[in-house]
Amino acid sequence: MPGDPDGNAYGSYETVDLQIEERVAWLTLNRPDKLNALTPATMAELRDIFIKVDDDEDVCVLVLRGAGERAFCAGMDLKWSESLTKKDRIEQGRLGEKTFAMMERLSIPVIAAVHGYAVGGGLELALAADFIVASDNAKMGLVEITLSARPPYRPKMTEDGDPDQPEFGGNAPGWGGVKRLPERIGKARAKQLLFTGARVDAAKAKEFGLVNEVFPADEFDKRVGELAERIAAMNRYNLRLVKELVTYGYDWIEPHPA
Repeated sequence: MPGDPDGNAYGSYETVDLQIEERVAWLTLNRPDKLNALTPATMAELRDIFIKVDDDEDVCVLVLRGAGERAFCAGMDLKWSESLTKKDRIEQGRLGEKTFAMMERLSIPVIAAVHGYAVGGGLELALAADFIVASDNAKMGLVEITLSARPPYRPKMTEDGDPDQPEFGGNAPGWGGVKRLPERIGKARAKQLLFTGARVDAAKAKEFGLVNEVFPADEFDKRVGELAERIAAMNRYNLRLVKELVTYGYDWIEPHPA
């Protein structure tokens, strides 16, 4: 698939940036002034990219990252959350899960390169990648339960009430975090993070098994690039096969006949 002079193979996007370089798709959440918070437009653009990347034989690995210095992704955009009707709240949950599941099912490896804050839906997005690598300045957590907690654990942004807390019943992370976090770090540790809504730093995240590698912030882009380039050097069909075998627990008995 031919690219434009800037390396973008698929056209321009409003809330994300995509560059294809040497068989690596660099997908950047590009709302740094909003800590790369997710909007309906972002979800639509991500789904469009996932479809195209999966069909592009010249792409062997996708790296997901966030623009700016402060955050990978701060989760759901507050203006989006505050505008939701009761019906919308159900549909936004389905939208996020559908979008993240599309990334999880990509035939090529997906790396989430996390720096700064990756909280709430931002961490849920990262968890849909095959694995996460982090800058040593990363802070990660599924913080949703704190939005309706008692002081001092309740954040200032919900001092007037949590818009996501229903009048009756409960509320929990809705974009796959309650499924993927235990799969990544085990049920007991996942429960600890989910019950407390605590954020963990990069070192603790590695100890828990939430991230594979922690790189110094001043070397982060370089080290992520080296990792992506190594994976991208592999045969795309072998990458696809290995991902399917590991993901679905298949046994590899013998190669396909020639």
